[in-house]
Amino acid sequence: MNRDQLRNISPAKLRILLDLMEESKGKGPEALMPMLMQVNQKMQRQGIQFTPEESQLMLDMLKQDMSPAEVKKVEMMQSILANWQH
Repeated sequence: MNRDQLRNISPAKLRILLDLMEESKGKGPEALMPMLMQVNQKMQRQGIQFTPEESQLMLDMLKQDMSPAEVKKVEMMQSILANWQH
C-alpha cells in the first residue's frame, strides 16, 4: 500500500475505505461482493465516488491478506466487471 495514495484521499473516502478493510478482515472473495455493493450504496447516498485509481487502491488493499487463489478470484471478478462497463 502506498502511503502517498492514502494521503491524497479525502477524509470521507478514507473512512469508507478503512471501514471496509475492517469489515472484510478474515473474509474471502465471496463475501466481498455484498460488502462492495453496500459501500457503493452508502457512497451514492453521500454523493461520493472513488476515482479509478482509488478503486484500484481499495482492491489492492483488500487483496493483501488473501491467498493466491483468493486473489485470482478477485482479479477474475474485477476483469468481468471491467468488461461489463465497456
